[in-house]
Order: sequence, then C-alpha cells, then structure tokens
Amino acid sequence: MTDFPIRKRIAVRCMSALTYRHNRITRATHWINALALMILFMSGLMIFNAYPHLHWGSKAEPEEAFFSIYAMNQDGKIRAYTELYGFRVETTGVLGLQYTEMGPMPRAFPSWITIPGFYWLAGGRRWHFFFAWLFVLNGLLYFIYNRANGHVSKFILKPRDLGRLLPMTLYYLRLRKTSPQEGEYNPLQKLAYTSVFFLLTPLIIVSGLAMSPQLNVAFNWLPAMFGGRQSARSIHFLLTFLFVFFTLGHVLMVVTTGVINNMRSMITGWYKEKLHALEAAVETVAAAPESATLTPTLSLEGEGEGEGQKAQQEIQPVRKSDSQPKREKEGDGDEKKES
Repeated sequence: MTDFPIRKRIAVRCMSALTYRHNRITRATHWINALALMILFMSGLMIFNAYPHLHWGSKAEPEEAFFSIYAMNQDGKIRAYTELYGFRVETTGVLGLQYTEMGPMPRAFPSWITIPGFYWLAGGRRWHFFFAWLFVLNGLLYFIYNRANGHVSKFILKPRDLGRLLPMTLYYLRLRKTSPQEGEYNPLQKLAYTSVFFLLTPLIIVSGLAMSPQLNVAFNWLPAMFGGRQSARSIHFLLTFLFVFFTLGHVLMVVTTGVINNMRSMITGWYKEKLHALEAAVETVAAAPESATLTPTLSLEGEGEGEGQKAQQEIQPVRKSDSQPKREKEGDGDEKKES
C-alpha cells in the first residue's frame, strides 16, 4: 500500500445562468417613467424660455435675478450670455442665442432640446402638465407594487449599509481591490435610489404644485414653505438638473456593468448572473512521486570463477530507498562464493 502524497488540482470555473429579475409591472413602469422624465425635462426648458431668469422670494424683477440666460446687442452684433450671481460667461451659439433662417434669435435653450421645438409657451405647459401627472401616477404604481412584492427593499438604504459607503467609494476610485457589494445593488446605488424616491421626487412635485396660481389661492402655505413662488420655481429648476445628473449616472452604471445584459433584463426580465463554481479534480499518483528518482543497480554474478566466467550486469530500475538492502544482499552472495 503506497503512502505517496496525493496531488489535487482545483479549478475555478465561471458559469452563467439566466434569472428572472424584473417583472412586467416593473419593466413597464420603468420605461413609462423614463419617457415621462425626458418629455418633462424638454417641455420644462420650453417653459423656462418664456422667462429665462431665476429669483429667490416672491417677486420677479430681471435685474434682481441670481441666474439669467440672455442675449444683447453689442456694437451691432448680438451676443449671448449666461450669468450666475453677477459672474457672466459668453455662450453665443450654445445658450441664449440661436441662429435661424430668419437670422439670430434670442432663445435661452435651443429648439433641438425643447418640446415643442418652436416657441409655444401654452404647448410646452400642456406637454409638461400631462406627463407630470403620468409620472406621478406611474411612479406610485411602481412603488406600491414593488413595495408589496419586496423588490423596493433591495435598493433602499438601510443602517447596516452606512458602513459600506466609504469602502464602495474607495472601490470605484480603484483604491480598494474587493467590492463590498452584497445583493443586486451596492450601497452607493441604494443611497442614490433612496434619495431620489424619498427626497428628490417629493420635493420636485411639491415645488411644481407651489407654482400653480390656482393652488396658491386654496393652499397659500405651498409657496410659503419655499419662501415664495419664485423660490419654488428656482428650486424646481435646480432639482430638474439633479434628476438629469441621477439619470446620467444611472445610464453610466448600465453601460459599465454590461449594457446588453442590463437592457435585456429591463426588456425581457431575464438577467444573466455570473456563477463561480469550484471543481476539485483529484489526481492520484499511480507511478513514482516527483521526489523519487530512478537509480540503476549493479548486480554481479560469477566473479572469481574461471575462464568463461563472465560478469553479468543487470540494471534494474529501483528506488533509492530500495538500493541499500539490495547491495547488502549482493555482498552476502559474494562472500559465499569466495569461501
């Protein structure tokens, strides 16, 4: 029975399997909200073009605006500027001025990014109000349905996730090798989704309602809670770009973590999960182990006898551990022949 060591070979294989991640309601409400957000953003820029200034308080005096996009005639040439708290930057050709077939036209945001593309304030408001209600009702359906089936709890930040925020940030900055992520969403994603669901979305809805003259009559506390209607308008505008920032980050995550896989899961519901499996293949050493070497052994017969006697050399492969007993045995045979 050999007691040679057994060599084991361990292999790590990476496999994948499709898992059903997003149900139909989740997928439908996600894409409806994506469409609604895009139209809300573009129609909101159309509404802003009607008065391209932002104020704090209740009054709207252009000279008191803290932010403006405008155009002015300087030495017979029209130039556009964007101004923030007195700091002015020329933005001719980008913001404040658009070149048309009829010549240069003052316009805060260009037509290719607004709905409608031409100047129509009433049309912009209709698009904005319709998709605002669609966004609210569709978002409520998404939240209630996924709260009931437990999906919401996967991306809501919990107290135990707070300690993983810094390690996750270090991982994205390439200062940490291993990701602290557990589950489908990492701590930074949970922080972003929680902020959007429970802070950003309620604030942008309420600030939008605070700008309605009809609601101001019935609920005068609405604009008052923001410090006036113009403050509510400014906060609504700034929150819009926070939504844009969140959306860009969301798209970046989709691209960097596998755009095809992520898009398939949001269209069909099926997501390809990577599974790591350990396979242990045990290979038993049937022959000599690597530590054993083959050594030739010399066997002599007929030494000391007459003519015709010849020495026969027989080389047999034996292990070093067996060579010494073999030589002793041969020595005994030689002594018998000499006697």
